[in-house]
Amino acid sequence: MQELIHHSTQTLEFHLDKLNEVQEFYLSKSFDFDAHFDAFLHHLLDYFKAKGNTTYESEVLKIMSMISTVKRGFNPVKMEKVNVGKRDLIYGFSFNGIESIHGFLTDLLSKEQRKLDESEELLSGLMISMYQNGILDDAKIKDLNSIAKIELFWNHLLPQNTTISGINKKLRLTLLSEDIYLILEKILAKLS
Repeated sequence: MQELIHHSTQTLEFHLDKLNEVQEFYLSKSFDFDAHFDAFLHHLLDYFKAKGNTTYESEVLKIMSMISTVKRGFNPVKMEKVNVGKRDLIYGFSFNGIESIHGFLTDLLSKEQRKLDESEELLSGLMISMYQNGILDDAKIKDLNSIAKIELFWNHLLPQNTTISGINKKLRLTLLSEDIYLILEKILAKLS
């Protein structure tokens, strides 16, 4: 199921903020680090399960399994019993997990943001062209001050213009209609 890209970016930014909080506990060597990291991992796992993203769900489970293995007294790489330095080993594997999570969260966020940026660039050009051709004027731009009005305007244009219809079809390959309306709202706010 396709998700609203604007919501997806907000959720990924939220998880990155939470990861930053976990890293602060890590840096301060807080006794609460384990509990916060564990809670973060469970929330992240729930997010990827709900999204149906089995690749990243598996990555989070792998990190959870490595840390669990260390807590049970085994080095997950060598599969040897650890008698001394278990706490340091937990911190080492936790750091490895934090780095891995940071990498894939920032990668996912940049992919989603790229979709929005490319769509905004395409729609900006279209709006400027419509302004130059007299389809849009300053009064119409001021009137398009809500998502509902923008939706009506956009849907009114689709059957009238094959170029706009084609752009809409291209955008709908990666975005929901609501994403398009939000991007249009942002562009129109800049134009007014």
